[in-house]
Amino acid sequence: MQSKKAIASDFLTFIGYCGWEIGQLREELETESWFMVAADSKTVLDELKKNDASEEILDAGVESWSLLMKMIGEEDGNDDVSEQFEDLMLREWTKERLLYPSSEEEGEEQIDKFISKATSSSSFGSEIGVGSVLRSTASNTYNPFLLSDQEYHKCILLILQDDEEMSVGVILNMPTSTEISLELGGKKSFNIPERYGGRFADASDQDVLLWFHCNDILKDEGIGEPLGLYESGIWSVQPDDAASAIAAGNARAEDFIVVSGISVWEKAPGGLTGGIRGEVNNNLFEVVGNEIVDSAWDALLQQELMSEETLDENLSLIELAWSECSSEDESIAEAPPTKVYNSNVTVAELADKALRKWVSAFMLSTE
Repeated sequence: MQSKKAIASDFLTFIGYCGWEIGQLREELETESWFMVAADSKTVLDELKKNDASEEILDAGVESWSLLMKMIGEEDGNDDVSEQFEDLMLREWTKERLLYPSSEEEGEEQIDKFISKATSSSSFGSEIGVGSVLRSTASNTYNPFLLSDQEYHKCILLILQDDEEMSVGVILNMPTSTEISLELGGKKSFNIPERYGGRFADASDQDVLLWFHCNDILKDEGIGEPLGLYESGIWSVQPDDAASAIAAGNARAEDFIVVSGISVWEKAPGGLTGGIRGEVNNNLFEVVGNEIVDSAWDALLQQELMSEETLDENLSLIELAWSECSSEDESIAEAPPTKVYNSNVTVAELADKALRKWVSAFMLSTE
């Protein structure tokens, strides 16, 4: 530019890049996650430059994408995309990841709001340990799991480990399409839905199944043992003990919840920060009162094996169990629902849709 052979608008500046493993991009093209476009470089560059001048930054790039899709005959014929899930998610992603405070003063104000929001949580500084039950937070204005970790949206967590290195828990209200079949006396006697507890396996790298119950009669019979010092009322039980209790008629298959996989939150060296306590203090989760765990557990036991036919009912029970875990003395008035930019869809509604998409993609059988 110093030689006056170019001007600033001749250049495009990018941050970051996209990458694929060997063969991955070809596979994504075959599944039509991407489309090949035959366009000259000038057309592409001219379209990209239009984005710089766009007044609607949250829609920047969409018009260019639509033009290129029409060029290859892949337009869907629907000009009104303002309510489509993918476009709504793109706008929220753009808002969260690309829009920054316009001044240092605004930045400090945003930080103050974040700190105020975190410390106003009813669970800030609460005692948390093995046996604690937590639920994820959500509000009318913001959802921490909308763009990532959608499995934690409206989830119920049971903490199994909390030491200097990490916190370990399992999601309780996410049934999968896999069932556990136990044989007693040489014949199959019952099936139990296997639940998704998290994306990690245990330390032995095996698919270990964790069994739990919250039945007072079974507790009196000494079946299982309580978790930690936090009397949430949930007991862990060995699979063989559960099977023996069912075979003896002392328990029913419906009394147990069986979970595969765990969720892990690492801690900073020394164990003083991070872990699940850090998640709670950052207002991502809140502690559930022991006195209301039973009602949530009853809702969990109504969930069935995940399938196309049971999807709606299971999602409703996820919502019900999560709602049952809310504190009755919540007195902070909610702000009016925030809507996704240029749409009539609220952030809360979009988060529910994102959870449904996640469940459909990962919890339903692909057979």
